[in-house]
Amino acid sequence: MLRHLTLFLVLLAFWVLLSGQVDFSQSHQRYLFGCGLVSCALATLVAARVGFLYEEGDFTGIALRQGPYLVWLLGQILASNLDVARRVWSPKLDISPEVLRIPYETETDLATVIYANSITLTPGTVSVMIDEERREILIHALTKGKGPSLRQMHDRVRRLEKKA
Repeated sequence: MLRHLTLFLVLLAFWVLLSGQVDFSQSHQRYLFGCGLVSCALATLVAARVGFLYEEGDFTGIALRQGPYLVWLLGQILASNLDVARRVWSPKLDISPEVLRIPYETETDLATVIYANSITLTPGTVSVMIDEERREILIHALTKGKGPSLRQMHDRVRRLEKKA
């Protein structure tokens, strides 16, 4: 039940953040907030029915530990944005694309997806494919030398899985 409640609250907080519907003074705003509540409840119900909340290990723990990771990821996204913009606008077009195979050691599919999505969210890198047999992620990078920063990202995602 705690997993259901955690997922519902995370979805609702995300919905409120994106919609900005927190003013209940007008009827249409109350209606929109009600629609948000219902949609978050339905998404939680569907996730529970397909078994997502039970197959993914410590979903609640990952959700609760994700705050510091998201702050760190936002910093990486901003730094990478500046780096990519500098390279693209440079007259020399200082890029050297490469394709990497980075091994991963995450324990759950949820953590693997968080890692792959974090790579793609960071400008200059894209997760192309997750090879579950070899436990590797195929990544296209705009420049060489991304391995250490991707390893650091992997280690931070692994910490999300660990109980404190």
